Amino acid sequence: MDRFRGSRRPVATEEDHRRLRSTLAKLDPWTFWSVRLDDPSADYAVLGVTGAFVVAIVGLEGYVEPSAKGLRIGDVELTGFWAVSRAAKRLHGRLLEASTFTHVEPVLCLTRAAAGSSRTIRGVRVMRLEDLPSEIGGRERSLDPGTAKRAAGFLGRILRAPSGPRPEIEE
Repeated sequence: MDRFRGSRRPVATEEDHRRLRSTLAKLDPWTFWSVRLDDPSADYAVLGVTGAFVVAIVGLEGYVEPSAKGLRIGDVELTGFWAVSRAAKRLHGRLLEASTFTHVEPVLCLTRAAAGSSRTIRGVRVMRLEDLPSEIGGRERSLDPGTAKRAAGFLGRILRAPSGPRPEIEE
């Protein structure tokens, strides 16, 4: 399913995925859990004490400008709003199967584009990668941590924070 139209189709590279996973790892690991989705319209689900979010990566480069249809990044019109909204509805249905009753917020995450503040267009939150942790973590609490973790596990394998070599401690 093509979630974008324009002169060139943006492809989320492995670098885009790595950057997003690294940013999601900045969320509190005791209250937020991320899962890679097998959905053509969304890449990740984030569940936590502030609710559920479905995140689609937008790997376009350029400046973000408002347009008559929503947003333009460089010379490409961004039109993935309907597709990511449908992915949020599908995720909501899966969460109901897990007895988790919460709204699922659709998010388009700009991993490389230069943008101003986050905005909602056609019911979809569009935000820079750097703003993702504060946008998700700053919402009002709507789930208890146990329910969020159980629901994330129901969706798939929970992503772990990237682990690298421990820094040497100087004495």
